[in-house]
Amino acid sequence: MSQQPFAGRAADLIEKHLPESVELASVDVWVRAAEDCVLARIKSLRLIGGLPRHKAPLSIETRIQRLKALLHLWASGCSCAVDEDLFADIVNRHRQA
Repeated sequence: MSQQPFAGRAADLIEKHLPESVELASVDVWVRAAEDCVLARIKSLRLIGGLPRHKAPLSIETRIQRLKALLHLWASGCSCAVDEDLFADIVNRHRQA
């Protein structure tokens, strides 16, 4: 059994379970799980200079596409991949809540 870092294992599980149907409740649950994975990864990274928090918010469609792409990279072993726009969007929305 390979020893994949937590972010990679979580990303792998979440990436493979995006509902194909357009059932909004299922998509919302997937997005929350994916964002929680990204937030956990942000906390473990040393981001020099911090996040560019002045970035414009992403649309839900763009956010889902970027989450899928980032989780796919992490699940494939690219644990240092960073999407600054996505990170800033998630952090800004979660700080407002």
